[in-house]
Amino acid sequence: MNLDLPWLALGSFASGFGSLYLLAQLRTHWGKPGAQWFVATIVTQTGWCFSYGAALLVFDPTLRLALEMVSWLGIIWIGFCFLSFALGYTGRTTVLKSGWYRAVAVLPLAGTALVVTNPLHTVVWQGFRIVPTAGSAGADYAVLPAGLLTIIVAMLFVSFGTLLVFDTVVSYGPLYRREALAVGLSPIPPGAAVLLWAGGIGPVPTINLTTLLFLPHVALDLYAFVRSDMFEFHPATRRAGERAAIHDIATPVAIVDEQGRVVNLNPAAERMLGADKRESLTEPLNGFLVGDDITADGGSSRASIEAGGRRHEFKIRQTALRDEAGTQLGYTVVFQDITDEIRRERRLEVLNRFLRHNVRNESVVIQARAELLAAELDGDQADYAATIEQSVGRLVDSGEKARTLAEAGAGDAGLESVALADLATGVVESARDGHSGSVAVEIPGSLQLTTQPALLEILLANLVENALQHVPDPVVTVSAAVDGDDVVLTVSDNGPGVPEHELGVLERGRETDLNHGSGIGLWLVRWTATTLEGDLDFDTSDGTTVTVRLPRERTTAEAA
Repeated sequence: MNLDLPWLALGSFASGFGSLYLLAQLRTHWGKPGAQWFVATIVTQTGWCFSYGAALLVFDPTLRLALEMVSWLGIIWIGFCFLSFALGYTGRTTVLKSGWYRAVAVLPLAGTALVVTNPLHTVVWQGFRIVPTAGSAGADYAVLPAGLLTIIVAMLFVSFGTLLVFDTVVSYGPLYRREALAVGLSPIPPGAAVLLWAGGIGPVPTINLTTLLFLPHVALDLYAFVRSDMFEFHPATRRAGERAAIHDIATPVAIVDEQGRVVNLNPAAERMLGADKRESLTEPLNGFLVGDDITADGGSSRASIEAGGRRHEFKIRQTALRDEAGTQLGYTVVFQDITDEIRRERRLEVLNRFLRHNVRNESVVIQARAELLAAELDGDQADYAATIEQSVGRLVDSGEKARTLAEAGAGDAGLESVALADLATGVVESARDGHSGSVAVEIPGSLQLTTQPALLEILLANLVENALQHVPDPVVTVSAAVDGDDVVLTVSDNGPGVPEHELGVLERGRETDLNHGSGIGLWLVRWTATTLEGDLDFDTSDGTTVTVRLPRERTTAEAA
């Protein structure tokens, strides 16, 4: 290698052009969190590289000193810009915009003032002289304590920023692991070069090799922020989401320690409890509740709490709060206001009792009188009485089905292992009473199903009854077979098929004034199938074939 060539200056210029290329790649990310500060970092880096490259070619003492000052300004500001980028990129904009962080900007401003005025007071360096080195204009001078402190502060800024980016990006998991490693490593080469130069250590103490070592720094940044689109999937979204998940939702949420003492409250919880978050810290959560106390045990409960002058009913769910090592730190307590829901349930309860008792009793009386009239009368009058009897009979039957639906939905039926053939046979025998036609059960005796038997009986009974009631000379087959982890249950008949408008109502999941079903039997079928985690299918191409695909074994979580 020819040492007379200004290879050190050329290396510095190469880093500058690399930085310009990085800036060009970042133009599409200008509006992303932290991107403007990252651009400011690279602009500072670019100015530093070009100014120092030019300085290595200048042997005039005055101009050489001026260019050296520009390099010092690069050292001073690059750390602050990088830390500001890290705060914005990781979603810590509150810190970035805070008054105390603006006060931190006084440090690089003070450093700038000291460097620019150093010829007057020489507190940053002294004894500046040009030393030709390897074909370049090296410089030899003593960096004083104030100068060392300025450099250390800048490097601390870089270190803090690197830790923020590295820690936050790693939290994404394997998605950006290699890119995070690149971010963590990129400041090391130029940072180490700055510290070695400031301490007068290195192979060429009169040359600051930092600008040369910006080349690997630029390469690593290009890989991390451009090639992998890390600005497209930035941690600020995650941090904002975590904040919004608790802070911005309308549901009251409290964070408590294992003793039930308040660690944090979201605004909704503050309003509900009439408490200030700061004043409530370390205070027992139960101390803010006018109604029932809450036991910090990680379970669910209900409580009446007086809020805004009214007593509200809340469903309270506690979730254990653990750190990454699995150590339990406390609980997240979520309050769900169910006041209106409970009032609605109570109104429906009263209405249900009225319909089941009063309407049923009156319907039975009407049915009995219509039956007597039909026996006493003849001709058209007897037909009229018979029609009344049949209509009221259907009304009574619908009331019984509504009662079945209400009672089945009210309980928390547990899971049981049942022999499907035995259950289907019992259902068929009950449904066949009073109906003509034949019903065959074709289910293997060994077929076991872990399910909620009461709901499955309702499902089968309504399917069989529907076939027996609506088919003139019914031939019904109930069959079942195992298909992987499921049991496929089929009820088929030889009737005309369920009308399309009935099936349309079930598919839409709601009824309208002009488009509704004729009864609630099919609704019972649909509701029980859904509750049993089953898939329901109707085929009316040849009679009616109803297929219900049920999981062979349901878990407790599914049943809940």
